[in-house]
Amino acid sequence: MRTVEDYSLSMAFLRKACVKRVSLHRSSEDIQQILSKYPKLVVAMNHGPMAGPVAGSVAMMDQYSKNGGSQRVPMIIAWRGFYHIPVVKHLIRYMSQVKMPFNLDGFVKQVAEKGVTDLFVMPEGENCAYGNGRDIEPFLSPRFIEMALKTGTPILIAVHTGSDEWSNVVPVSQKLDPLLKFLPKKSYHRIKETGKINVAPLRLTSIPELQVSFRLYQPAMKFSDLENENKWELLKKESDNVRDIMQHQVDQMISVAQFDLPASA
Repeated sequence: MRTVEDYSLSMAFLRKACVKRVSLHRSSEDIQQILSKYPKLVVAMNHGPMAGPVAGSVAMMDQYSKNGGSQRVPMIIAWRGFYHIPVVKHLIRYMSQVKMPFNLDGFVKQVAEKGVTDLFVMPEGENCAYGNGRDIEPFLSPRFIEMALKTGTPILIAVHTGSDEWSNVVPVSQKLDPLLKFLPKKSYHRIKETGKINVAPLRLTSIPELQVSFRLYQPAMKFSDLENENKWELLKKESDNVRDIMQHQVDQMISVAQFDLPASA
């Protein structure tokens, strides 16, 4: 299994190609202290626009390397469809350290028995395609909370801003409705709801400043609660809390950045 340090060369290439500066936002909790105290984490990160995970990966690896996490072993839970796309599947296998996606208990086993220290998930998933690249979109599933409970780890909420530079929001005309009906039902309803789709630009411009912020989250829900009849209600409540914290982090980072801008002449 590869460590963060093993990815240093590829991340340096990505950083040079895509980002001018990476920084830890002043609103962040102490990531060095968190990594030192918790040898294993489930990391819930915001998605940003379609290509946002590229910037998110650069930001995370940068901060892990600078704050004592170079020997940690990351694993990414990525969309299953990527593993069936020619060329892309090789890149995603390299980055995620997964040949083909496991089920939930399979990922739990990677943390419990196979040496994985940090399990990364972007709960917004494909919903990123229907947003503006800044707002936190609805989570596809609350089961990352269940992963944290089963692995006995807290959740590190990681938020990056700057990748919204890569947003390419395209309005979708109602006249296209007859064609849209051929899409998967979930995609069709999301496009009808938002009236837009956020696609990756043909060329990723260099992000002037990529910022990241961290919050440690300890679910109020206990492992034993997974046996309760209201398990899904409890998981949903916890995931809604995480989403709210993510949005607050983004709003705080953006508002501080705007406040720091010099006044117009």
